[in-house]
Amino acid sequence: MLSPWLVLPLLTIGLAAVLPVLFFRRKSSTLRMAWLMSVFPATAFGLLLWLSSQVSPGKPVTIQLEWLPSLNLSLSLYLDNLSALFALMVTGIGTLVVIYTGYYFRKDTSAWQFLAYLLLFMTSMLGLVMAGDIITLFIFWEGTSITSFLLIGYKYKTEDARQSAFKALFITGGGGIALLAGLIWIASIAGGTDYATILASGNALRGSPYYPIILGLVALGALTKSAQTPAHFWLPAAMAAPTPASAFLHSATMVKAGIYLLARLNPSLGYTELWFYLLTGVGIITMLVGAYLGFKQNDLKALLAYSTICQLGVMVAMIGQDIEIAYKALVISVLAHSLYKSALFMTAGIVDHETGTRDLRRLGGLARLMPKTSAVALVAGLSMAGLPPLFGFLAKETLLATSLHPSLPPIIGALFPWAAVAAGALLLAQSGLFVYDVFFGKPSDLQHPAKGHEPPAGMWLMPAIPAVLSLAIGLLPEPERLASFLAGAAGDAFGSPVKVSLALWTGLSAPLALSIVAIFSGCILFIFRHRLRPAMQTLLPAIQLNAVYNAVLQGIDRGAELVTRLQRGQLRFYLAIMLTSLGILIVLFQAIPLRYLNDLLPSTPVAPGRLDLLRIFTLGLAVLSSLITVFLRRDLYAILALSISGLAVALWIALEPAPDVALVQIIVDMLATVILVLSLTRLPRPQREKARELTFRQSRPGLLRDGLIAVGSGLLVATLVYVSLSTRPHTSLVSPFYAANAKPLTGAKDIVGAILVDFRSFDTLFEIMVFAAAGLGIHMLLHYAARKAGDQEEPDPRPLAPDEHPALGVGGLPTSSLLHLLAYSLLPLAMLLAVIEMMYGHDQPGDGFTAGIVISLAVGFWYVIFGYHFTKKQLPWLRSGYLIAVGILIGLINGLLSTLFGTGFLSPVDYGSMLNLPLPSGFNLSNSFLFEVAICLTVLGSATYILDNLGRPKEADPESDALLRTIEEETIPQSGRRSA
Repeated sequence: MLSPWLVLPLLTIGLAAVLPVLFFRRKSSTLRMAWLMSVFPATAFGLLLWLSSQVSPGKPVTIQLEWLPSLNLSLSLYLDNLSALFALMVTGIGTLVVIYTGYYFRKDTSAWQFLAYLLLFMTSMLGLVMAGDIITLFIFWEGTSITSFLLIGYKYKTEDARQSAFKALFITGGGGIALLAGLIWIASIAGGTDYATILASGNALRGSPYYPIILGLVALGALTKSAQTPAHFWLPAAMAAPTPASAFLHSATMVKAGIYLLARLNPSLGYTELWFYLLTGVGIITMLVGAYLGFKQNDLKALLAYSTICQLGVMVAMIGQDIEIAYKALVISVLAHSLYKSALFMTAGIVDHETGTRDLRRLGGLARLMPKTSAVALVAGLSMAGLPPLFGFLAKETLLATSLHPSLPPIIGALFPWAAVAAGALLLAQSGLFVYDVFFGKPSDLQHPAKGHEPPAGMWLMPAIPAVLSLAIGLLPEPERLASFLAGAAGDAFGSPVKVSLALWTGLSAPLALSIVAIFSGCILFIFRHRLRPAMQTLLPAIQLNAVYNAVLQGIDRGAELVTRLQRGQLRFYLAIMLTSLGILIVLFQAIPLRYLNDLLPSTPVAPGRLDLLRIFTLGLAVLSSLITVFLRRDLYAILALSISGLAVALWIALEPAPDVALVQIIVDMLATVILVLSLTRLPRPQREKARELTFRQSRPGLLRDGLIAVGSGLLVATLVYVSLSTRPHTSLVSPFYAANAKPLTGAKDIVGAILVDFRSFDTLFEIMVFAAAGLGIHMLLHYAARKAGDQEEPDPRPLAPDEHPALGVGGLPTSSLLHLLAYSLLPLAMLLAVIEMMYGHDQPGDGFTAGIVISLAVGFWYVIFGYHFTKKQLPWLRSGYLIAVGILIGLINGLLSTLFGTGFLSPVDYGSMLNLPLPSGFNLSNSFLFEVAICLTVLGSATYILDNLGRPKEADPESDALLRTIEEETIPQSGRRSA
């Protein structure tokens, strides 16, 4: 069923992620902000409840946006019972965590940043579980990796947080790359990227000879995300994140992403022996590793982290089965784990927040000081231990029932039940450590006991809600709607209907007997914990996976060091390698077949026409001026010769004729000449002399080598281009379309203009963003680098009268009144020309790009004649950063308006005709004109950034000084600053 309402939950939380950045950057009450932000995930939770009520078996709620129809690619959302289960957990527990965050950071007025990260994380996870195709899923999959990196590294000033965040990103990101390859393979075999196509292609996927590779790639991505052994070690390290992030990450997000993906793809990739043994084996091993390592921990959050690893192993093992009861156990385990683990993590955060420690050895007897928190911990801990009448007991019972199923192979059937009993016993002992030792026992470290007090009611109520739900589901009569909903989720993962009952008591049975054994064994472990835990520190030591991880990073660093030995900082050396490699590749892959070499010269001479003679002249001029740049010793003369070569190329283009491209080539050549000349002022003379010596004082073998490389590369490229042009099809499919549709569809007489701002407007939008990034990049590289190097040039303290002009321009060159008059006349003329180009660029050569460059060149002339400070004083509107921002903003708003009034983003819309405006002949107030204005402003801002910073990169400004002070404070030790 199609429903546009499906977008609202995602948009609601996405909007909430933006609000802290927009409105709460100033000091404000974190608690008030958190309560306000919690309204958004709560609203999304309500919307999802309503939408999930419209889901029926085999009829999910969907919405689809075509992306690349020719490739059958789309972006879509998809809600069935399985995705609704995870989406409701994300938004429901997310609401509680957001409120809890307000209390946790109530004294930190800068916590708006953490809230923004948390809501972005929630948006990514919600998009992941609601994705209706693998492209959308992967986009949000990577979003969870990036946002979890921000959350784990939130306390970035500590080394532990930075290292842990990178470890999580490195491992889950590496798995994400493998997952992408597997998903692309799946789409190529299934013939589509949407779930409906993929889920219906199970036989084709399982029957493919590439099935083992596909399964390995997908499993690698999912298992690293869900912290399965041996990739589990990133999850305990992620405890460097603040507790609200840990509670959310462990209970409803991040680690559940891999579980969801495997469950979603089970109908397509499951039901094979390879699927069964891979997931069952990895799941059982992870279950035992997490349970064993968790019992050894002294840190509360580490203990809970390893118990999460244990439960994730259980879920993966359940997905590996091909029996109905396993998927009943899966959905019950997913929900039960989310409820009690969110409650326990938030309780651990309360203990840490109110006592200042998470060390079990210092904690004890807190029930007298924190009775309400201890009650919450008791209920949640009993559910984790798998004791009746808590919901966790039902999760353990269904796990044991699955492990005893008669259809399991003999080896698994013999090992699985006792592995489940061992894990259950260890989890019960861990629950005892968390509940009894912290709240009712005595601290083992009597010299440094922790003391605390009850938190505010709102803080302990947040973990109390999921804890009470765990108790209510077990005590109250079986909720039929919940059972039916979980049955639907299990059926979506299993691929056929599954019956789910939430009754705790089903009579005496083998699973109940094993449960009693697990409870009894767990009690024994807990009673003798003071003897067992110290012995376990040396008994069966865990594989030093962190050492393996560090060794991998060191290997990458050494490989990078070997590669960077080629980085000598010499352009000549880099060009020699690239050109030589190009020649070798062309020869190896026979890019120029030998049969074409005989056709390089025409068989019969052709008499050149008049234009051909002019083309030959311009070509010779371009070649000769390029050759002259090699022999000229003065850099300025070489730049001028290079400029002549560019102008010759522009003339050649104009003769084709391609006036639009020729105009762009001319103005870009002029701007490049100005930039290169200004760059000479930034290069120290010794460095320029050293480069000159490298060029003109080489040995004869060196000159011969460079000459051969240059001549050979030129001939090779020329031959390659000639062969490519002469052998390609001469009938174009695209050009006739543009020629036939430019005027009817866009109203443009100029085809090039129509292509740039109409047919390929999205490309142009990104191109101006790239141009803006280039200007900002030069600003960062030159301006801040010069300031950091100690270069500082204060402005001229002598004020100028309004009518007084500087006598000296750039470089102390004298200027005259004639040049002043020329500068004053040139700028308005350039602006007038730019406006005309933007107004009539749809019908004549010219566009926003050339308009921006023309104004920039006029501003550059002002800079040369009047100097930097006078120009800035007389042209206060010349603020590069604001010009870039306004230009890009106009471009985006113009695209949105086109979406509202046209047929799509940046589609043609004639606002003048729509509003019946009296406009000059030939001018249309359309979205194309607005886009040209956006391009002009962005290019003008970027070009003036380049000109300003090449001319005066040393000028002081408060932003640079503040940045430098921050860098010094973070990098220079305190003792070093005192000694300095």
